[in-house]
Amino acid sequence: MERKKEDVLFFPRVWLYARTGSGHRSAAEQQLDELREWANCNGYCIVGQSCECAKANSFWRPGLFSMLRAARRGDIDVVAVTRLSRFARKKSKLCKILAKLQANDVTLITTDVCAGIHTADA
Repeated sequence: MERKKEDVLFFPRVWLYARTGSGHRSAAEQQLDELREWANCNGYCIVGQSCECAKANSFWRPGLFSMLRAARRGDIDVVAVTRLSRFARKKSKLCKILAKLQANDVTLITTDVCAGIHTADA
């Protein structure tokens, strides 16, 4: 018997994705720690995570590929990242990644809501 999300008590399955292009693995691991804390505080069930040290335009990103594979298989409901730039800096590449998530009915959540917001001095 197949159950629908709407029919049962639902704890969304989340994949945590962290990346740094600086080569400092500790920065990516810090992102992952923040994402873990966020997921635990908000009732998500962590089913996968990726932590990469790769340039945004690098083709070989096994963590990204693993996350997209899990989305394609229907193993995840949500992907959490600190900022969209963790996926890609180029809009064309970012749009492809977001389209794949959307096609598989996966919700994307960014946890760093203040990133990139600049306020003018009064």
